[in-house]
Amino acid sequence: MWRALAAAAAAVAVAVVVAARPAAATDPYAFFDWDVGYVTAAPLGVKQQVIGINGKFPGPTVNISTNWNVVVNVLNDLDEPLLITWNGIQHRKNCWQDGVLGTNCPIPSGWNWTYEFQVKDQIGSFFYFPSTGLQRAAGGYGGVVVNNRDVIAVPFGRPDGDITIFIGDWYNKNHTDLRKMLDSGKDLGMPDGVLINGKGPYRYNDSLVPAGIEYETINVDPGKTYRIRVHNVGTSTSLNFRIQGHNMVLVETEGSYTTQQNYTNLDVHVGQSYSFLVTTDQNASSDYYVVASARMVNDTVWRRVAGVAVLRYSNSGGGPARSPTLPRTSSTSPSP
Repeated sequence: MWRALAAAAAAVAVAVVVAARPAAATDPYAFFDWDVGYVTAAPLGVKQQVIGINGKFPGPTVNISTNWNVVVNVLNDLDEPLLITWNGIQHRKNCWQDGVLGTNCPIPSGWNWTYEFQVKDQIGSFFYFPSTGLQRAAGGYGGVVVNNRDVIAVPFGRPDGDITIFIGDWYNKNHTDLRKMLDSGKDLGMPDGVLINGKGPYRYNDSLVPAGIEYETINVDPGKTYRIRVHNVGTSTSLNFRIQGHNMVLVETEGSYTTQQNYTNLDVHVGQSYSFLVTTDQNASSDYYVVASARMVNDTVWRRVAGVAVLRYSNSGGGPARSPTLPRTSSTSPSP
């Protein structure tokens, strides 16, 4: 008798599991294949090895929506172990996918590992990066955008475009040399510069920026509103971010919508991510600087540690109107 009851109970349990599967299957899957390896680049004019993904530096943006399942197959083509961590993703009930020592074993050189997780009930702006061996100082990072589901209202109008900007301090030494310095008890010292989207600064000053540096140009249309996601992907330097002549409305930080506040500039510390709404409402007779400069440092000594990109209107009439004030070490400034 009891065996019959147990068999019946087991049948019901199986039926419940099978019935639950179609509901889980309604959440979409996004699949990615990444080959993580070294790429030769010279973001500040000095050739060095950086960490790229599928040959690109920075890596691709993971663009998904709330509750999607993410599957990322990572092949480690570096000459040392690798872990990718997903900064800000909660990893509910699957912390072993978080890509940090203690929950994940590193991927050996020449091997692959498939990360699989769900961005359950999350929205917002995040980024991923290599979490071991100071590899983050060599790149290997990229954005994670988690969009709202269509049925969920967003507390601001739909932007006309979405732009991701990575800012971060940068050293001309390879990450292996920097790691040896730390292991021997030495300080890394002042960075050699600041990168914006993996590129060096626009030559706003001939004495501070050498010729031939490739810089980032952000193309926009006049009279539009853009959501700009800013991530500090550096190793140790807090940066002040601003866009010359433009207000920035803070609307989200790392998965939480904020009280909307206008800023002329904002400090972005290492590991932080912010979303701004920026309206291209300025005169298009010139381009505008996008600046990330070191904060809480000696202005005179750290003067060259600044990233400068160019915001260019589609009907722009020419180069930047005036040089930016560098560096900016005053406090973060909301605008009226």
